[in-house]
Amino acid sequence: MAARDNKRALEVIRRLHVRQQKQTDQIDMLCRDMVSAHREFSTKLAKLTFVTSFYESLLQSTGLENLLDTAVSQIRETINEADAAVFLLSENGFDVHIADTGVSDPIEKREFQHWFTHELVNSVSQMNRICSLEQLLKMGLQGPPAILKTISIAAIPLGRFGQAVGFVLVYRPAHLPLQTEELSRLAAISIGLRKAISSYQGAQSKPSDKSLHV
Repeated sequence: MAARDNKRALEVIRRLHVRQQKQTDQIDMLCRDMVSAHREFSTKLAKLTFVTSFYESLLQSTGLENLLDTAVSQIRETINEADAAVFLLSENGFDVHIADTGVSDPIEKREFQHWFTHELVNSVSQMNRICSLEQLLKMGLQGPPAILKTISIAAIPLGRFGQAVGFVLVYRPAHLPLQTEELSRLAAISIGLRKAISSYQGAQSKPSDKSLHV
């Protein structure tokens, strides 16, 4: 009788242990889901905050050069230790804009101009995704290996539906590789930046009122 009671007691204890373990697993899963959801929300909030701040800054621009300076400045602030150059297509090829930081830069504007051809700039500008260094090399990038191995680099296209404007080249030291979350923020502002650039370029191409009356 005592043995049978002990067996029943052990069975009850075993079932309680299994139930408790299942509840513990469910709680752990719920906690992981909550942490993941919070992280995802924080990421989206950070992106939204950056995009809003970025567009507000662009609204204060007084011209194309000032617009590009502002865009590069905002990128520097949101991507730790990164710098950026804006490539814009032109009738005669392309222009490279690097905002002045007041300090020496390991990559100079004239070096960038040798890395890219007009065809490559046009191709990157029309891509529908961010281009990594590996992709840029496959497309024809001719950067010096001694420099390329020291930086993490990516290109954010500013073209859409075949209307190529240019792209933003973002780079920073190789020991701090550009992260997917960071590039996602930059991709989020590409459409607005493209429209802002196009509006200034359109204004520059229009004849002045004086010329209309000549």
